[in-house]
Amino acid sequence: MKIDKLSIFKGLNPKTIDLLEKRLKIVEYKKGEFIFFEKDQVEKIYIIVSGRVSIHKYTQKAHKKIMYILGSGEIINEVIFDNLPASINAEVFENTVILEYSAKDFKKIMAGDFELAYRVIQSSGRKVRRLYRQLKNTVPISLDKKVASKLWKLSKDYGMMCEIEDSYCKSCKKKDCWIGLEFKISITYLADMLGSTRETISRELKKLEGLGYVKWVDKRIFVKREELRQFYRK
Repeated sequence: MKIDKLSIFKGLNPKTIDLLEKRLKIVEYKKGEFIFFEKDQVEKIYIIVSGRVSIHKYTQKAHKKIMYILGSGEIINEVIFDNLPASINAEVFENTVILEYSAKDFKKIMAGDFELAYRVIQSSGRKVRRLYRQLKNTVPISLDKKVASKLWKLSKDYGMMCEIEDSYCKSCKKKDCWIGLEFKISITYLADMLGSTRETISRELKKLEGLGYVKWVDKRIFVKREELRQFYRK
């Protein structure tokens, strides 16, 4: 398999790519399968080729708290190099193809290519910044604004459809453009992301629908990004 199309590997030294291709293992996962669980002793590093993976933890009351949805080219578990048990669960959000590497092998390849090591550090840094944003969102603000903020962030990361019908433009300049997510997402999943109940999030979504900021088309959510941004910043 040629891996140099993935963002994490694009432009690396050909010798590094050759080493990575010789040591990879390709594994396919079905939606709902777990790659690993919290407290597992994980000895592999996982990189997504296609599909998406949900990263989450469970609270003391066994409530799922989703931290990230990761996609193509993203590393799932950079923190493996601390040799400690996994601190999160990695669940397949949709059918996914994964590159698996022995952590020992991957570490050796990183040692011989600073650019690869730097990209792994950058990947970890992006996750840390996302956690900081999530911590910021734990301050006391109304739930409707939390929902608006989460939908805005999802549309920023995964928005692609600028029209309801037959258009997939990411750079539409229309001020009234509806942006849809690349994937279908349930109210239950949104509730897990926000640490709330399905019924509560459903009420807040209806409020945003009434304001004209959100709509559902064929179980896919569309948003007015600028209106949401203005709403949660009030």
